[in-house]
Amino acid sequence: MNKILIRLGIIGVVAVVAIGGTIAYFSDTETSVGNTIVAGTIDIAVDDNNPWTETFNIADLKPGETENKDFRVNNVGNNSVNLSKKLFNIVGSGGILPEPECEIGGGVWDKTAQVCDKSSYNEIDNIQDRIYYDLSLKVYDGSGLIWWQEIETGDRILTTVYSDNDTYIDLGMIPVGGYMIVRQSYHFDETAGNEYQGDILTFDMEFKAEQLVSQAGGYATVALENKSGAPDWTILGSDIYKGTLAYKTKGAEFDFIFDGIVKTTENYTLIYVGTTDNYPCSGSVNLGNYSFTAGAPGNITAKVDTGTIADGKIWLIPTSSYSGSLMTSWPEANILFETGLINYEKTL
Repeated sequence: MNKILIRLGIIGVVAVVAIGGTIAYFSDTETSVGNTIVAGTIDIAVDDNNPWTETFNIADLKPGETENKDFRVNNVGNNSVNLSKKLFNIVGSGGILPEPECEIGGGVWDKTAQVCDKSSYNEIDNIQDRIYYDLSLKVYDGSGLIWWQEIETGDRILTTVYSDNDTYIDLGMIPVGGYMIVRQSYHFDETAGNEYQGDILTFDMEFKAEQLVSQAGGYATVALENKSGAPDWTILGSDIYKGTLAYKTKGAEFDFIFDGIVKTTENYTLIYVGTTDNYPCSGSVNLGNYSFTAGAPGNITAKVDTGTIADGKIWLIPTSSYSGSLMTSWPEANILFETGLINYEKTL
């Protein structure tokens, strides 16, 4: 009897397996073919040259004079870029040696041959230390001027601004299809004497465009600094009042991390301001109210769901100066301003 039951049990298991093997379910399969991911491009043209190989020359610059040189940098790629520039291989040389410089250097001028007897001549070749440097920029898109900034205001000499061959100055963001006018001014120190007659200064120049995303996790960055106020809005560069915004350039939400140091212990509000929005900034977006302690590093990590952020500015302002979407006062000494525009695209 037990053997019969065991056999029946085996038959039952086999039957279940057999039935299970023949069961069919309704189904549907959809296949998408030929999907692609295309890497974006980063590309700029300088004064309509791509590649840029042109040089410029400033002739007959005399003490007290200033020469301006403007360059137009177009973003001709399909991504917004951060632009920086450097001057390098800065070298001063004696060039031609006229009579006044010969005599100042201790040489003897041969009037007949019009040459300098240099047997006792002490040559001075540091013209690079007598040139003061200005640097400013303006950014344009299809609607016109969207941002400008004074970076160097002429109170520093060229070799101090570019202290080595790897010193890049950040110029900020250029949107797709936009361009930046970069103005560099060279001012010959008015106290420079005859020892600099005929001297020559040579250097190389480089513009570098980089993708906005530059940190791990897909974050782009922009520095926030205290500025001097109108009319120049010079970046003050204080170590006790500054910040860095790291943000995702694309996403369903504006995802950001802000690290900063403030002057006063109080609540601050981080706001987005459009490129055409002026005080009282009626089109601004509140990115949150946060408490900071003066002189102590503070950190914000947040996501804001908004479709109104695009190319624009990020400011950190005292909360007491902001109500709704309006600034109610303008305490510029306690505001951290942008040093470049952000670029954000809201996605689903």
